[in-house]
Amino acid sequence: MGEWWSRLGAALARLWVRIWARVEGTVDRIDRFQQRHWPSAVPSAVVRKYSDDQAGRLAGQISHAGFLAVFPMLLVLLTAVGIFLHGHKSLQNDIIDSALRQFPVVGSDLADNVHQLSASNTLALTVGLLWLMYGSMRLSRNSQVMMAVVWGVDRDDLPDFWHWIPRAAGFLVILGVGFLGGGALAGLGAFGQLGVFSDGVGLALSLVVNIAMYWCAFAILVRLPEGGRRLWPGAVFGGVGWTLLQFAGAELVSHQLRHLSNLYGTFATVLGHIWWIALGAMVTVYAAEFDVVLTRRLWPRSFRRIRNRPGDAGSGGREDGPRAGQVVVPVTVARGDIG
Repeated sequence: MGEWWSRLGAALARLWVRIWARVEGTVDRIDRFQQRHWPSAVPSAVVRKYSDDQAGRLAGQISHAGFLAVFPMLLVLLTAVGIFLHGHKSLQNDIIDSALRQFPVVGSDLADNVHQLSASNTLALTVGLLWLMYGSMRLSRNSQVMMAVVWGVDRDDLPDFWHWIPRAAGFLVILGVGFLGGGALAGLGAFGQLGVFSDGVGLALSLVVNIAMYWCAFAILVRLPEGGRRLWPGAVFGGVGWTLLQFAGAELVSHQLRHLSNLYGTFATVLGHIWWIALGAMVTVYAAEFDVVLTRRLWPRSFRRIRNRPGDAGSGGREDGPRAGQVVVPVTVARGDIG
């Protein structure tokens, strides 16, 4: 009986080896195919570089700082609108709606409580400004660190504190203008002033504003020796991704979390808002990685990670060298790349 089980185990082991060899062969063929064609080689290289840079942690840091900055930014905006546009209720509502439209689920909750800010405008503005300064500093610095990692620049080459403050302020202004402009144009279809073309025109104009917002933000965070041409691919990628989040993601979040908001109240609203910011941060990091891959031609790259066998020369039992057919591009980084 024991011999029969041994034979069965050996047969199953041989079968598993053959199946696994075929699977690996298929994966290798797919890998070689994607490396030979740039429409598949570039996205694969971007994903691989995202993994190599451990960019998920960078996106998490940006989303955390974004969560700290978004609420005070809205608070300051709502309070300032109430102070400077007193008596212009229609214009106030248009500006507020354009800002809140960027944030599904939580936007409606904030809109329902806008009137509560009018009783203490000065206090709300002061607290919001202090909180906004802290959150925006964290957001801009984490974004700069992300760029340093993505472009392979030592963090010591980042600007010092006094050179960093103007960039943080400019970064905040760009985000504020982009959010207001993109939100206003995204809501063009809701007003229907252009008839059946309102949705399409609103989508196109919002896309342009979002692309410009990403390009300007990247231009502030990074200084390239040859100018800003290399920032356009990532700006287009980020602008398209954020626009899709505005138009498609908003409906998805609202649909998925509407019943959770009724069940869990504010807790579900906050979770939905965190998830929304995290998606935007991930799109931003991928956009930066896309710029680097295209600029330095870091493709084709294998999407497989093969660990060397123990005893291979120079392996140390860790990461592999380049696979057959994989192009390895040496990267040299000037100290002036990040400013």
